[in-house]
Amino acid sequence: MSKITCPKCGNSVPEGSAFCNRCGNRIEPENYSRNSRYEQDDDWNNAHTTRIEQRQNNKKNNGGKNYTIYALIALAVIGFCTLVYCTRCNKTTRQAGPLTTVDESAAACADTLQRALNDFNYVGDGARIVYASRVTGSQPGTNDVIVGITQKTGEFYKIYKLTKKEGKWTIDPENIKQISTAGYDVTFDQDKMMAGRDIIPQVVTIGGKKYFFYAFMQTPSGDQSKAQVVLNMYDVETRAITTATYEGEFQNVNSERVIVCNPATGSSEVVKWMNETARNFIRIIRFQGEEQQAEEEEKKEEEQPVEEEKPAEEVKPEQPENSAVTEVKDKDDAMFKIEDVAKTVRAGNFKVMLLKNGSVVSYNTATGQNSKIHGGGAKDIGFYDTANGIISIRNNDDTRKRVNLNTGQIVNTEAAPQPEKKEEPKKEEQKKEEPKAP
Repeated sequence: MSKITCPKCGNSVPEGSAFCNRCGNRIEPENYSRNSRYEQDDDWNNAHTTRIEQRQNNKKNNGGKNYTIYALIALAVIGFCTLVYCTRCNKTTRQAGPLTTVDESAAACADTLQRALNDFNYVGDGARIVYASRVTGSQPGTNDVIVGITQKTGEFYKIYKLTKKEGKWTIDPENIKQISTAGYDVTFDQDKMMAGRDIIPQVVTIGGKKYFFYAFMQTPSGDQSKAQVVLNMYDVETRAITTATYEGEFQNVNSERVIVCNPATGSSEVVKWMNETARNFIRIIRFQGEEQQAEEEEKKEEEQPVEEEKPAEEVKPEQPENSAVTEVKDKDDAMFKIEDVAKTVRAGNFKVMLLKNGSVVSYNTATGQNSKIHGGGAKDIGFYDTANGIISIRNNDDTRKRVNLNTGQIVNTEAAPQPEKKEEPKKEEQKKEEPKAP
């Protein structure tokens, strides 16, 4: 079996692989043809051998020195051209990689999809792989499928569902869906959608059903002021697709170019899940009315009469001394305005926002609650321990506080570092000069 060297990492790749099994880089078919055709074509080898013998006879008859020099020059030119070509191929592969998220499992699924496309002659449309993921069945090792998406820019994208028959991944023509994208510029790039890489694509279970979730952004040709972000849920069993489209004009919000739009309509759990994902994890989307709703809620709070102090026995018990939570509200009960947010960091189920007034608010996507964990004076925030949900808050006076977002407790506080005091050298007493006698 012939092999080729990966142009990106130098790893030896077996013949037929569409991706490098070390770095996930795509291996183009022409790379193999250049390396293996000389080994496989006996007629070419025989003709090549005949030409070499003819050159050797010509050397003897016409002077070998001149031909040797010409051959060396030709080899040098060929080597230079090959180096330039490989460099360009490598750059093209890295800039337009076949996978939006390349990891070991995704690369393996994409490799399997590429082999199946080759085996069943589905590569003639010129499309490239953009997503591939394995969906595990209800029982480990059984009923597994691979869902993959290929795209031909400017024309369409296709969804393939691969199943295993007699130990081989196969494609049933009935499991192929083609969606036209004519008239739109479509991109699956997560960076352009400002989406978390652990969000797109993914396999989701809702109501006992498994869905392959993916998204893309499209803009009408010639009009870049409007755009759509389309979220899709592909039912792995029935192959039906539920779509939520978020359309609007680009606007600058908090120094970010985003699409201001309305949530998708519908009361199903699938649509609700997509709306929550669009609100919390697709940062290029901003829902209309959120700022206005926050202003109205703030006005209502200001207009409410001040309540008289309640008797001591009716006052609710205070939070423990080490509790960081001072206020909790449901996500629909506005706690701040969008334009008040100075910085946002995310980890796990938590989205933590530093407000311009120095307070810090944590939003839990699992419970749908906002919790104020710092009253004011904060200068910066960042996750100290993402795995355990511990956020670090630095104040204007350089004091620091760490809060466990899962428990709401303060786990550590640090005083501001004090500058070292340098001891001033003692001044030597100046000797008084005795007045000279006249």
